[in-house]
Amino acid sequence: MLRLHIEAPFAAFRTFAAGGYRPTATFLTPSAAYGLVLNVAGIESRLWEEHEQFPQKHPYNPRRNPPLHTLVVSGLPVVDMALGVATFRLRGRDRRELVPEADQFPRVQTVYQQLHNYPVGGTGKKRAEETKENKYHITPVRREFLSDLRAVIALRGNNDLEDRIRRGLANTFNAGRYGVPFLGDNAFLIDRLEELTDPGPVRWYERISAASGAGVRDRATRLTILIDRADLSKTESAVFAPTEPTPADKPPPSAWVEIKPPQPEVTPPTPSPRRRSPKK
Repeated sequence: MLRLHIEAPFAAFRTFAAGGYRPTATFLTPSAAYGLVLNVAGIESRLWEEHEQFPQKHPYNPRRNPPLHTLVVSGLPVVDMALGVATFRLRGRDRRELVPEADQFPRVQTVYQQLHNYPVGGTGKKRAEETKENKYHITPVRREFLSDLRAVIALRGNNDLEDRIRRGLANTFNAGRYGVPFLGDNAFLIDRLEELTDPGPVRWYERISAASGAGVRDRATRLTILIDRADLSKTESAVFAPTEPTPADKPPPSAWVEIKPPQPEVTPPTPSPRRRSPKK
């Protein structure tokens, strides 16, 4: 099992919403954590036009200008993942500082921004001349983000991926890397990302449901597990809630989720025709 410790001053994990208010999940989502570990491991998840899997007649073809969204390569690693809130701050390799309970969870903040776009139809057309034909439709929007994020990612069930992550943390894959890891917004960079060798107590986010009989749980939230960019109706999500502090090396069974992206379809071999015995 591999455990990663993350500290970041800001993060944002957008839910699927449109309009003037852009919310964020209240904690690191499994889907975002999976994308982060793939980045560290040097595994490209985006489906480029030159890739053999690129669908030439896909309704959301990225060759459109502008592209509607980014497709994902099939056959990405399958792994079990658990997420938790670190109840401590790391101060060097050998020293931890416990965080008061009121400050352990990230806080949801908001910021106002101007959204510039080219609208459909004639909305805002009168501003086109004033903006010298630049984006002339300006709308104020409110965006949520998280502050003071401390998280632990636990992985198991895929030794090859764990090995690549450790090598990625040691700068093995930096030669062909572009950009740096971030958390939901390319302005939200990470302060610390390292393997957790001396674990402290963690509040693990465990999956809950009506059938589990868990009742009302504090800080219950819906987190996306896996996003299907080609068909959003197939996106997986579930309701999670944090546990009381438990050892980092012993996540409860209900905290583990399987991250299983679509795998390449295997075409079964065509059976050879049966030979008929000659008539006598």
